[in-house]
Amino acid sequence: MLVGMGFDIHRHSKEEALYLGGLKIEGPGFEAHSDGDILLHALCDAFLGALSKKDLGHYFPSNSETPNKISSVEMLKEVLKIIDYNKYIVNNIDIIVISQTTNIANIRTELVENLGILLNIDTSKINIKGKTTDNIGTIGSKEASACQTIISLSHA
Repeated sequence: MLVGMGFDIHRHSKEEALYLGGLKIEGPGFEAHSDGDILLHALCDAFLGALSKKDLGHYFPSNSETPNKISSVEMLKEVLKIIDYNKYIVNNIDIIVISQTTNIANIRTELVENLGILLNIDTSKINIKGKTTDNIGTIGSKEASACQTIISLSHA
C-alpha cells in the first residue's frame, strides 16, 4: 500500500474565476500562475508523494515553462501519466478544504462526482470535508483558502 499527502494554499482574487475540483463555481478565485484550483493541486501532490515523484511545482513551475492560467485538470492528467496511474488502484481519497469563503457542504456532491469522473473511480472512495478557521488568520479573514489531501493506493 502507498500513501501520499498533498497541501495547497492560494490567496483569493475577485478578478479571477473560482475553480475547485475541476469545476468553475461561484466565488472569488485564486491568485496563481495556473487556474489556482487548490483541491486539484493538493490531489496532484498526494499522487506524486505516494510514488516519490517530487511535487507539483517540479513539473509545473510558476514561470514561463508552464503556460499562464493552465487548467488544473490538464495538470492532473499529466500527473496521472507521470505516475502511470493505470498501474494503481485508489483505495481512498480524503480531502479537507479549509475556507471561510466557500461552503463545501453546498457543492460536495458535485465535487465528488467530478473527481470520480476525472479519476475513473467509484465516488464511494472519495471523501471531501469543509472546514473554516473560525475567522482566525489569513484563511479566517477570507484572504486565502487551503486544501489538504491524503490518498491511499495499491498496485493493480
